[in-house]
Amino acid sequence: MSVFFFKILPKGCISRFVGQMTRTKFSALFINWFIKKYNVNTDEIEYPENGFHSFNHFFTRKLKKGIHHIDREKNAVVSPVDGRIDECGPITGTRIMQAKNLDYLVSDLIPSDCHHLFIDGFFITLYLSPADYHRIHSPLNAKINELIYAPGKLFPVKEVITRSVARVFSRNERMITLMESNFGRCAVCKIGAMNVGRISVNFDTIESNKSILRRGARKVYGKMAPLVRRGDEIGRFNMGSTVIMLFEKDMFEPFMLRKGESVRVGQKLGTLKQKEK
Repeated sequence: MSVFFFKILPKGCISRFVGQMTRTKFSALFINWFIKKYNVNTDEIEYPENGFHSFNHFFTRKLKKGIHHIDREKNAVVSPVDGRIDECGPITGTRIMQAKNLDYLVSDLIPSDCHHLFIDGFFITLYLSPADYHRIHSPLNAKINELIYAPGKLFPVKEVITRSVARVFSRNERMITLMESNFGRCAVCKIGAMNVGRISVNFDTIESNKSILRRGARKVYGKMAPLVRRGDEIGRFNMGSTVIMLFEKDMFEPFMLRKGESVRVGQKLGTLKQKEK
């Protein structure tokens, strides 16, 4: 399917329709087909007592206890998702690499006055395949200062698109969690995509892609900032996409990150560096 075709499709309307359909009882009929097509590891799934009542219920499934091992190292930063490392590296000034010869601005990804925090920082882009577990966890011990919902396009995030369509991640709909640790600030950017019915978070009622007349939202928590521990669940994709993590300059030391490598929730991605007093 050509890139031009994806550009002209009414991606928002299609995605909202698909999202609604995946919540119907009828959609549960497609679960077994999906498992076979994408080779989902059913041994890891925590099955509800009465089964899955819809496809979305299955897609946002829990996994059995003990499947994910959260790294115990004191200053560890762990993967927030089961997925694949698509890109990682230093943020060059205000530019983040999307793919070879394509990049985008931090200020486009995070539409607020706090984007400057990540100048010359570090980023990790994690892609979630259809077969992956689609809940999102905290990569570190922190408090959640802000939640930003930025409406946008809903391009697919498959490789053919990310390597040919400029600024896909900063143009697509996204939900951004801004976190503060004792070592500095981190942003967990949840990127929507075509057929991503909704992005939701555990600590607030704000959700993405809920209606045709959508507006952005920004919530600053102040003294009511939720506290999360490394490995705590903080959100989920209702259908899958991409997570981009940003770290402040001199805050994060990567640990054996390799493009194309699969990672699991809780797996160590790096360590937090103690800042000078």
